[in-house]
Amino acid sequence: MNIGIIYSTEKRVIEKLVNGLKRGLEEQGNNVMLFPDNSTTFSGLASCRHIFVGSFITAAFKPKTPPRLRDALSKVPGISGKRSIAFIASGGLGARKALLVLMNDMEKQGCFIIDQKAFSSENDAYQFGKTIKLKDV
Repeated sequence: MNIGIIYSTEKRVIEKLVNGLKRGLEEQGNNVMLFPDNSTTFSGLASCRHIFVGSFITAAFKPKTPPRLRDALSKVPGISGKRSIAFIASGGLGARKALLVLMNDMEKQGCFIIDQKAFSSENDAYQFGKTIKLKDV
């Protein structure tokens, strides 16, 4: 199954989480395509059954989706109706609020949110990717 991961490139920790998640998903036999928020093209994303979107906590009290990631989500063709999973790098206050803000921005683009997760490490993301059961709908 094709899976796409759209993620923020502003923090190195997100790239580590993406690498762990990708390894875990590929061990299940999935084809994982990476789409950083600074990408000029999102070709291939329309063929993905599931989409993961990764961000970080911008502020503890009034978190926002990073502008570059929010802009990338608005430019992605064919994202509407995709089964989607939001994830962030946990670590401090505001994780729940940051996830809610990210999921809200994803829903504005038509994503169908099926799960959300705050990862504490690359290994945590890897374990999640290795064990998550995604339906081939």
